[in-house]
Amino acid sequence: MKTSQTRTVVAIAISAIALLGWGVTAQGAPTPEPTPVVQATADAALAASLTHMREEERLARDLYTALAAEHDQARPLASVARSEQRHFDAIGVLLTRYGVADPAAGRTAGSYADPTLQKLYDSLLADGKKSLAAANQAGVAVETLDIADLEKAIAAISQADVKTVYGNLLTASKRHLEAFTAAANGQTLDRPGAGPRQDGTTGQRHGGGRQGQNGDGQRPADCPLR
Repeated sequence: MKTSQTRTVVAIAISAIALLGWGVTAQGAPTPEPTPVVQATADAALAASLTHMREEERLARDLYTALAAEHDQARPLASVARSEQRHFDAIGVLLTRYGVADPAAGRTAGSYADPTLQKLYDSLLADGKKSLAAANQAGVAVETLDIADLEKAIAAISQADVKTVYGNLLTASKRHLEAFTAAANGQTLDRPGAGPRQDGTTGQRHGGGRQGQNGDGQRPADCPLR
């Protein structure tokens, strides 16, 4: 009887340990991330367009972030950098939707596979570090380029969802250009579209944001895909 009871106790103990082990494993197992679903196929022209705009938005974000750090988080540099992150993310959604490889994958801030973008970033960063006015002028250069590229891209593509996102980014870039132009000229914009004030200020008030708006005066709807 003692031997039988001992075997029973051991069997129960082993079963309990096994069940406990299984419970820990099941509870601690990570939940797998959902696999992104490709909803459409991009032709070569669309793939090239999305790739370029993803990198151009990243360049703007990287440059403004670096220059804002150089100039004590001055606005509009700091606020527009946050906006550029949203634009970068919106293009990322389109990349996933159309199954286009992300050119930013594995790249650190300020590093680009496109040698033209790399040269532009390096040049504008060096110039923008010289003074706050020069940094704002760098913003003018980037937004001017972005507006031209977006207008060209909108005219060249047919996909309605991409046109919508590009159109929203174009509207935002025009606001950014207005803000950087005013700041470079020592003016302040109380709000986008209101025109500059010639009061000798440096544009620091732009991007303070009104209730319900982002830091650059844009509503969150400027990137509807997120």
